[in-house]
Amino acid sequence: MLATSKRLLAPTDEDGLGQGKIELVRYVPGAPGPDPWSPPAEPSREVTTLDGVARGVGKELVGLPVETGGQIVATDLVVLVAPWGGAYGPGWVLEVDGLPVTVLRVRNIPEAGITCSIQFVARR
Repeated sequence: MLATSKRLLAPTDEDGLGQGKIELVRYVPGAPGPDPWSPPAEPSREVTTLDGVARGVGKELVGLPVETGGQIVATDLVVLVAPWGGAYGPGWVLEVDGLPVTVLRVRNIPEAGITCSIQFVARR
């Protein structure tokens, strides 16, 4: 199932059904300054390109609670990606076609066994 998921979520130029550009963005804190009173170096931006698709949330998700507090609303997005072997969680930032969205909820598919895809619910 994992191979099938990766093949289907690959970009269209690789004969998959993936849409747009989806990236996981993480800012790594900069090194501390040479002295305690010196500011740290600027954080570096790490970007991981993901294969996947994005769409609006379905009515079955609207109103569900999210890990960061609050609930899913009709204007949120569902982003389905192929696993890439990295870490992820609520509060992280994805960029969908260059626009940042904040991850509210994460679900591995299937929820037990080998993860074949990852479903993010994110807010613009």
